[in-house]
Amino acid sequence: MQQLIAHAGLFAQTAAETSTSTSTSSAPQPPAELIFTIFGFPVTNSIFTAWVVIAILVLFAYFSTRNMRTLPSGVQNFWELIVELWVGVTEQTMGRRRGRLFMPLVATAFLFILFSNWFGTLPIGYFFIRNPEGHEVPLFRSADSDLNVTAAMAIMMILIAEVLELVSLGPLGYLKGLFIPNPMRWLEIFTRPLSLSFRLFGNIFAGEVLLATMLTVAPYVMFIFIGLELFVGLIQALIFSMLSLVFLSIATVHLDVHDGRAEGESIEGEMAQASHGQPF
Repeated sequence: MQQLIAHAGLFAQTAAETSTSTSTSSAPQPPAELIFTIFGFPVTNSIFTAWVVIAILVLFAYFSTRNMRTLPSGVQNFWELIVELWVGVTEQTMGRRRGRLFMPLVATAFLFILFSNWFGTLPIGYFFIRNPEGHEVPLFRSADSDLNVTAAMAIMMILIAEVLELVSLGPLGYLKGLFIPNPMRWLEIFTRPLSLSFRLFGNIFAGEVLLATMLTVAPYVMFIFIGLELFVGLIQALIFSMLSLVFLSIATVHLDVHDGRAEGESIEGEMAQASHGQPF
């Protein structure tokens, strides 16, 4: 009788461990999974998905704009809508000269993040591959659900902004701005990429966990959560792009103040003119 109870307890413990491992493996984990290596460099499924998204964007842009027409039609309307939207946003924020200079960078970041987020909502988690370690891992994973990808994009944006501020102010003016008048200015250099990367990563990764959980709990109402994640993906792409635009605008505001040709073309230029008593 005691042996029977012991065997029953062992069976129950094994079943519980199996169910727990199954439930945890069905949801994505924070570290991205290794799928293969190239010349000794590891390639995770999030990096591979980022490459796929980049290829899709490049091919889509090439084939939809190779026969440009004066009167747009078809997918050319899509690209002109994106360009006009971001040209208007950047020019209203930074002025015509700086806005058209940084519009390609900000619009590219927006499109990459948007397509990466939406690509992650597709049923791509059913494609598995056996990695060099012998484990079956998903081939695709949303690039923005990997903190390494979001951190790389955030650091790139902040580095561009800081380099431009260094160029516009000069080395002495830049070093002076780190301590005077705000001695905590140097903390922004570290907190900005943290806020950009963790916000994007947290929202997208949480969305993937939500979709994986609802797929096992309530698969018949998945369309509601898929629509929610599509909306969240759009909002997160806008937030990342707009914050990057604000950081770039703050870093290069001195270019407009010291360049008389650009004054009056942006909000900062209007403020500079108002301080000198000039009409807008």
